[in-house]
Amino acid sequence: MTHCPCRILRKDERKLETGKNFIEKSACKHLQFPNRGGMIRVPFRVIDDLFCEFGGGERVDENQVGQNERLTPTNMRTNVPLSDEQILEKQRKRFRGTYNHSLDGKGRLVIPLAFRQELGERFVIAPEFDFKSIAIYPEMVFMRLCEHYERLNRKKKNAQLMNYMQWFNSMSYTDQECDAQGRVLLPAKLRSMMLGEEKDVDIMGNDDHLRVAATINNMANFELFKDNLNATWAAIDELEDGEDEKE
Repeated sequence: MTHCPCRILRKDERKLETGKNFIEKSACKHLQFPNRGGMIRVPFRVIDDLFCEFGGGERVDENQVGQNERLTPTNMRTNVPLSDEQILEKQRKRFRGTYNHSLDGKGRLVIPLAFRQELGERFVIAPEFDFKSIAIYPEMVFMRLCEHYERLNRKKKNAQLMNYMQWFNSMSYTDQECDAQGRVLLPAKLRSMMLGEEKDVDIMGNDDHLRVAATINNMANFELFKDNLNATWAAIDELEDGEDEKE
């Protein structure tokens, strides 16, 4: 059996590792890899299919990659230029904005109309990552998140990760739907643990999912965020400086 010298790294970066060699895209739409003193050629589409299967990422349009562009482990998935139309399509799917609502006597929440289409007919209600508020995930986003945790657990057994997954799964509710009025019943367990007795809540877009938090707690968190804004910007500047050095 011939083993390909490259391997897919199952990390958030979804990088393709080929040692110190760059990956070059040939005119016939193949990727070339060093192999035992020679070169092997793998169709670009095959590599992209592997990224989508293992990394859950978005498919790269090979027509967006220049014929002579050198694809490195860091820019193969992230630095391929997108057209304005592709950027608009991608960003329009993000959840943004904040809406204030009140839970009714049964603990039902009205999902803002602006969020319903991208949320889909079926979704998942779960804890936020920090277990301080409620998250509402589109079904596929949630499943990909679970796959990510499971891959990490298979790769390196970790008691803390297993404990996190246990609590996360025990408080996640799948196959949730809105009724005809756009309302969804928040599970009593999550309401009690994340919202307490509060009825006024903020429904916030959080990129690929929604976050539901008690309004009074959210206001306090926002004030804390503002107090630490200078430190936040300093950290962002440091990240950007690091990216500039890589380029």
